[in-house]
Amino acid sequence: MANLNWWDNFSNSFSEAYGEGRDDHRQSFYNAREDKGKDIDAPRIETTLGTNPSLTRTRDYLGVSNPADRAARAEMGMGMKKDRTGAIAQVLGTLAADVTQDHSRSLWWLLNAPQATANVVTEIVLNKANPDLYRAEPYIVPSGSKQGQKVKFKDKELAERQNLIVDAESGRRKKGIGVSQGRPADRVYTQRKYAPGAVAALSIPTGLAINTGLGLMTPFGGAEGYEAAVPSAADKSKTDNVIAEIGAKYILGRTGHLLPYDEFRKVRPDVSKGEYNRYKAFKYDKEVDLDPTDGDITLPAGVMKLTTEGIHGPEMQFLGRSMPLTTAGIPFATALAGTAMGVRRGKPIRGGLIGGLMGFAAGQLGGNVAEQARRGGSTFDQEGNLNY
Repeated sequence: MANLNWWDNFSNSFSEAYGEGRDDHRQSFYNAREDKGKDIDAPRIETTLGTNPSLTRTRDYLGVSNPADRAARAEMGMGMKKDRTGAIAQVLGTLAADVTQDHSRSLWWLLNAPQATANVVTEIVLNKANPDLYRAEPYIVPSGSKQGQKVKFKDKELAERQNLIVDAESGRRKKGIGVSQGRPADRVYTQRKYAPGAVAALSIPTGLAINTGLGLMTPFGGAEGYEAAVPSAADKSKTDNVIAEIGAKYILGRTGHLLPYDEFRKVRPDVSKGEYNRYKAFKYDKEVDLDPTDGDITLPAGVMKLTTEGIHGPEMQFLGRSMPLTTAGIPFATALAGTAMGVRRGKPIRGGLIGGLMGFAAGQLGGNVAEQARRGGSTFDQEGNLNY
């Protein structure tokens, strides 16, 4: 009988955890953010990690999760089982669900493009620079007999008059409206401090930096030395279909291949044929190279590569996308720094955009000057011989 009870406990706990869906974990994440006085809109990396059942349940099991997050899950009936057998079954059921519901793979999908990774980094930095960007505050009645007062959660009629909820009967909240946690008598309606769309716009400067550095901001053809994404038959560096070119770059993130050397040298006479061939070998070679002393590093499957001596100077390649230090790294860093400084001002959205765009412009100028200085005045003929 004892064995049967053990098995019932294990199988029930396993099945319960396996049956939990994405929306269950997303709702507990939202509840916890409200408990902490934050808007449900959060930096993407926080949302992805905070709604990942495998990660959150493992942290609960080890006792290292945030108490507010843990309490929110417990309120929804998703807290850790008190007994060891149930807890282990719960973790195993969560891991099994991860395989079929792709919870952990969503983290890779979030980061599997340079632009996406840049957005995540930007959100992390801006959240540190100004946490108010993702916070909520108690709603204060702006006018009337109750001007300056908070709207208590139990006062549905006042909430309806203030347009916080759809109606007093359903109590459904409008966009941007939350409810503070705590004792029922103390709970009040909250509103987010800044609209998510406006906060997302703060990624424009760093997005421009990354897309320009990747060669995606050239709608009429390829970047310097590269074919167009949708090349013309007459001239592969140009396109006959601007709409298709823009679509291929914006939607698919595609860039053209390197031009053949005899065409490439017309716009990049500073690169010898030997350098060109070595760079092509580095670009398309997926053999693992973890020795940094030769100037190159290639991670397994070629997911990321680093070189100190490419045709663009030092650069990183992520999933085949080239990001040179001078024309991508420097503009991204200055745009991010400008945005971070701007969001600390009294009007963070406006300040962040202005600061970021100024940082991007300065980085573009500085990066291009550095790149031209790196190239120097040397040129090579068609056979790759140095011209003095």
